[in-house]
Amino acid sequence: MSRFGSAIRPIYILPVVSLIFYAAFLTQTYYWDGVLFSLDIEQVARGDAPFVGLFHPNHLLYSPLGYLLYSAALACGIHTRAITVLQLFSICISAAASAVLYVLAKRSTGSANVAAFCGILFASGATWWKFSTDADAYILCVLLLLLGAFFSFSDRLRVIPAGLCHISAMLLHELSIFFYVPLLLAIALEPRWSKKRRIGIAFAYLTISVSAISITYLMCYAHADHQAYPTLWKWIASFDRTSTFTRTLGEITGSYFSSYLKLFVGGRLSLIAEYFSLPMILAFCACLAALVSAVYLWRHSAATAPNAINGRSMVLLWSWFLTYALFLASWDAGNTFHKLFVWPAIVLLIGMYVARHPLSRVRVPAFLALAIGIAAWNFGAFIYPHAQPGADPVLRIALTVNAELPKSATVYYKAFDPDDWYLAYFAPGRRWLPLPASIADIAQNATLAAPVCFETTALGALRLAIPSGQKWDLVNQHHNIRLECLTGGR
Repeated sequence: MSRFGSAIRPIYILPVVSLIFYAAFLTQTYYWDGVLFSLDIEQVARGDAPFVGLFHPNHLLYSPLGYLLYSAALACGIHTRAITVLQLFSICISAAASAVLYVLAKRSTGSANVAAFCGILFASGATWWKFSTDADAYILCVLLLLLGAFFSFSDRLRVIPAGLCHISAMLLHELSIFFYVPLLLAIALEPRWSKKRRIGIAFAYLTISVSAISITYLMCYAHADHQAYPTLWKWIASFDRTSTFTRTLGEITGSYFSSYLKLFVGGRLSLIAEYFSLPMILAFCACLAALVSAVYLWRHSAATAPNAINGRSMVLLWSWFLTYALFLASWDAGNTFHKLFVWPAIVLLIGMYVARHPLSRVRVPAFLALAIGIAAWNFGAFIYPHAQPGADPVLRIALTVNAELPKSATVYYKAFDPDDWYLAYFAPGRRWLPLPASIADIAQNATLAAPVCFETTALGALRLAIPSGQKWDLVNQHHNIRLECLTGGR
């Protein structure tokens, strides 16, 4: 059996169990980008939008890949929504990522038990688990970065496969660019090569990868909106208006550090109370049992032989973590899901220090029990509630609109924002149009035998009292969704 096959044999069950749990409890509180990806993919599939509209500078090739997957599903006679296809793709990719991480952990620590601890912690971390059941580019990117680490952190550095994984990850999400640091450092630390050869290979990789990325972006930019983005750089550097650079120290000491804690555990008391049921009770009982076991195992440890820690891997993992940590401290500091790019490095570093320190090395079974307890808690307090259809209030209002608003309706908007993505995707068939400059154009449409509606941004722009025939709203401290129609009803 190959070294790779031998390495994963003790823990082959982890990807299978992960896959089962992920598939059985797909999230129903969707990541908003995933909703937009799915909306765009289905519009292209229907012929309502051009394929080139799928290219987005932040995650250049993810939507085109999603379109290919969705088209393949339709060609096989599987008539489902694009978001479901993307979710199923994510869970398969995530299961594969857990296997790769286990192999890396075993190779770095020399301990199958520590690798099992790392694998369970990685697969069941709150944010990773949630996004593994959603539609997003992060899971695939992290798998590619893990593969890049697998090829570059080993004793025999393999630049070509590592580089191909890194380039692919960068074409799926821009934040993958920071993996240049550990990859180039791996080249610099390769003991088999002379200094001259290391410099030459590093320069060659930089030249080839930057050229490949630049050419791909340039080809896609040719189809972009040049009025909104007059230069390639403006297109590449564009980002969501809700993401900002860090302005105060309070953002670092508060939301930045707490966002790392959310990688490990999640849950909200309101959702726990609302969906409290037998599966959650069983999960919390399992969590308690695992924590009690962890305490017992900690106090009744047995002597073990020292592990062979790979010092080179530790240096490379620290470079991976610190590079991202410094950037993410300066940009969108409180964002948790961007921290997924360092989640593997965090887990592997924890595993290496557990295996390295004499106090923790003899207590690896306690850490295994702790990881199982975290998994049980996250399932009961976080994953199971979010897998319920009513957990997302925006989805609830979208489904209500879908049931009550005729498909002949026209909806006007001033800005097509994330709440609108939800309404347009989960209440499909209605026509969404930008608010025209002339009210007369709206009045002309209002004479048609179909409802004419205005969403939140259009209502704010018009500043008119609309005699609505139908209206839906969700206005609170978290949401400001209003949809009002001039005529309507079934």
